[in-house]
Amino acid sequence: REFLEFISSRYESMDEAFVVIDGEKGNGKITCREFEEGIRKMKCKKFKGQNEASRISEIFRYLDPSGEGEISKQEWAVLNKMLKEIDLSIWEFVQFCDRTWPPVDPASLSTAWHALDEDGSGSITKKEWVGVLREAGFFGPALPIFCFIDQDDHGTVDAAVFDGLLKYR
Repeated sequence: REFLEFISSRYESMDEAFVVIDGEKGNGKITCREFEEGIRKMKCKKFKGQNEASRISEIFRYLDPSGEGEISKQEWAVLNKMLKEIDLSIWEFVQFCDRTWPPVDPASLSTAWHALDEDGSGSITKKEWVGVLREAGFFGPALPIFCFIDQDDHGTVDAAVFDGLLKYR
């Protein structure tokens, strides 16, 4: 999921990300080495840390269900299906926000933002996000949605990023 969050926030399509990894004149398949190098080339920091290599390898193996050591474009296409699922979850979240905190301005999510930013700091942490949503009765995938919109991986979301969810209204 973290890799999908990263790709979808930086590339127009999953196909574009595939070409970045495989290369403009690639062979239409991504090897494990190409995948690792592609993640570094993309400057993806989602996996930094002690288990970086094994986490990247796990994603590669997931995307290569045939086990032949290469990810084809067809195998890569599973990411499109996963992205649709995330989009649906975010759409449901925005609908929840509109029902729970009716918008004053239909061109803004500011009412929901102020409810979520409990401490008024101008940014929402994971802990704040999960706590407020649990208290408000949201039973959807709160943490994955937070991680998806926390594009810079700093563990916070600000009002401008949150307003980006308007496209799901």
